Amino acid sequence: IPVQKSLLKTSTESEGNNYGPSYNQLDQINVIAAHGEGYTGTGVRILMLDTGYYKDHEAIHEEQIIAEWDFINNDGETQNEAGDPDNQHNHGTSVLSIMGAYVPGTLIGPAFGSEYLLAKTEIVAEEIQQEEDNYVAALEWGEANGADVVNSSLGYLDWYSYCDMDGNTAVTTIGVDIAARLGLACVTSAGNWGNEEPPEDPCESLSYYIRAPADADSVIAVGAVSADSLIVYFSSRGPSYDGRIKPEVSALGVGVAAANPSGGYSVFYSGTSASSPLVAGVAAVLLSANPQWTNMEVREALMMTASQADTPNNDYGYGLVNIWSAIFYNYSGST
Repeated sequence: IPVQKSLLKTSTESEGNNYGPSYNQLDQINVIAAHGEGYTGTGVRILMLDTGYYKDHEAIHEEQIIAEWDFINNDGETQNEAGDPDNQHNHGTSVLSIMGAYVPGTLIGPAFGSEYLLAKTEIVAEEIQQEEDNYVAALEWGEANGADVVNSSLGYLDWYSYCDMDGNTAVTTIGVDIAARLGLACVTSAGNWGNEEPPEDPCESLSYYIRAPADADSVIAVGAVSADSLIVYFSSRGPSYDGRIKPEVSALGVGVAAANPSGGYSVFYSGTSASSPLVAGVAAVLLSANPQWTNMEVREALMMTASQADTPNNDYGYGLVNIWSAIFYNYSGST
């Protein structure tokens, strides 16, 4: 989709009109400034790992879908099929639209200029370990198909405890670190269990803490903040079990504008599932502005230019991302 700078960067009023309800979630992390200079994720390929995708929604642009694969049914259709629960593709549709929609006046994602690889990996009817195998197989598929960035608004805890969140144990965690070594910038949601009290015996529960693969050494795990940039109660906290600061960064996770899989749009989407695609989209924008950067340089730039880079903690990580500052990060610790 060509970038029309006259539409994307004129005045505050016209920006608001063009971006519609998605204006605030993008302006909070300076995406609109980046769009105004033509950085929209063009030339970057994003791998989506999720439940499926309603591709008939106007917010999903099929001409930008390079390939798709259903790792549940082992076929090339990621939209709902016969035998799928009615809501199978709902979550993925909303997540993809947050990142890549281009519907002026209604919904624009940070990476609306990117290409997409769609992987259907998550079974909504049950939570089983096969989903982690699907996840890793999709990472391999995406890497083979030229992915630069990965988004997974997913996580696994039912067969793990916090003591397993050490960066070396969970299947998806190991898979993400391998993918990162192969050059993929991997972004994932931190989880939605922050409203729980930390367990007295952490090896009995994962509630409160991040969940796999957010504990990976090389991932960009994303927490959720409100419109006033305060951490949201449900956003899962760090540290990792081995003491690393988690999450890495944060973005809006309450009242996020997204496509409604049943038709139309919603501004009530909440969760770290919503904040993760905002950051994955930002990673793609960053790569479109600096195509020579490696995945780990992207990760460092996002962290070191975030709002709390000097005082990171286990609520916000390094803070709210700022794509405009990250674009000019010079790897000497300044922008």
